[in-house]
Amino acid sequence: MITDADVTKLKKTFATKDDLKKFATKDDLKALEARQDKKFTTKDDLKIYATKNDMIDFKDTILHEIKGLREEVTIVIGYKDQIEDIDYRVERLEKHTKIPPIAL
Repeated sequence: MITDADVTKLKKTFATKDDLKKFATKDDLKALEARQDKKFTTKDDLKIYATKNDMIDFKDTILHEIKGLREEVTIVIGYKDQIEDIDYRVERLEKHTKIPPIAL
């Protein structure tokens, strides 16, 4: 049979109810799991952000706009000399038609 000395050894080896109160319970573990779930992103959370295809479409749109602007700049540059000479040309027209210049 078990002696008193054996019982004393067993008490030192095995945990008592008071010892186990220091450890997590099932409810504590469930609460921890719920908190951990909130830390990780789900597919639904990621749906609000742009996808790779969205970025490619946006890039294509921007490049299309830039090409249009470049074409417009090229056209304006072609008229650069005429635009720079406009004051001289208007002055000549005013003299030729004898229209008085507008004072600014």
